[in-house]
Amino acid sequence: MNANILHNNIINAIKEKVPKGETITNFLMNILFIGKEAVYRRLQGRVPFTFEELSIISHNLDISLDSITGFAQQQNKSFPLKFTEFVNPMDVNHAQIVKLNEFLNTSRKQTYRESGSSANFFPQTLYIGHKYLTKFYMFKSLYQTNELDSVKSMNDIEITPKLDKIMEQYQKESTYINYSYYIFNNSIFIYLVNDIKYFYSISYITAEDVAALKKDLFDFIDKLEKLAVKGQFDTGNKVQFYLSNVNFESTYTYIQTEDARISHIKTFALNAVISLDESVCEKLKKWIDSLKRLSTLISESGEIQRAKFFKEQRELVNTL
Repeated sequence: MNANILHNNIINAIKEKVPKGETITNFLMNILFIGKEAVYRRLQGRVPFTFEELSIISHNLDISLDSITGFAQQQNKSFPLKFTEFVNPMDVNHAQIVKLNEFLNTSRKQTYRESGSSANFFPQTLYIGHKYLTKFYMFKSLYQTNELDSVKSMNDIEITPKLDKIMEQYQKESTYINYSYYIFNNSIFIYLVNDIKYFYSISYITAEDVAALKKDLFDFIDKLEKLAVKGQFDTGNKVQFYLSNVNFESTYTYIQTEDARISHIKTFALNAVISLDESVCEKLKKWIDSLKRLSTLISESGEIQRAKFFKEQRELVNTL
């Protein structure tokens, strides 16, 4: 889509939805946490809105990202931004991951499927099954979306049997993809450990929570290291891990099958914007794939780097 048309669509959509009595400038300053000059630059088109900023705008104003980008005619193929509720969850809150499960399961019969991720925090497909790590990411998501009023501690977050089953299926389906690779930000564990320390310092999580998270993280590291050594899931499908030598600002994933392309962009820790537009996926795939040149492969080969990385992460987790 032409950049000018996209910009005009964004501005017009915001104008239509901004609450009466509030200026666009003040509204965007409050939800994006940026200064007035930064807002002006975006409104004037001198600086484009980032995908994460568009996600925040979409959530606060109930705007369809598909309609902004001109993909409304493909609504039958769209996965809208959905914010999952983890306190008193309802079936509808998990609709997005259920759709992904259905898509992955249906495409199993295809001869080749591929997935790539560049991650500055761990994708669910890897940490599902680690109870306290899963709860912590849910807790952080609630904190980032200002929905912590109903939560007194991390233990108040409910993983219902239904949600547990849905997430377990999501992890299982991901292992049937023929080739998966993950490019980790080299500070990925540092970010996570710092988050845990921060929430403990402001008494949002307890010492018992930290101890449980520490044990979970050691188990998680053991699992990642075994996968890295083996280079494949129990299904026999190939998986690779890379360590990036450059930082990136969010977690991006693509899934490619014979007849579909999915782009998956994380927002607010657990929620995501998902698109089935092929051109978006192709650009995302090229960007993720290009990071391989700036990264070190630690699966199967790269034994020295792999051993050094996991040793350092265990030492880091031990500081909790």
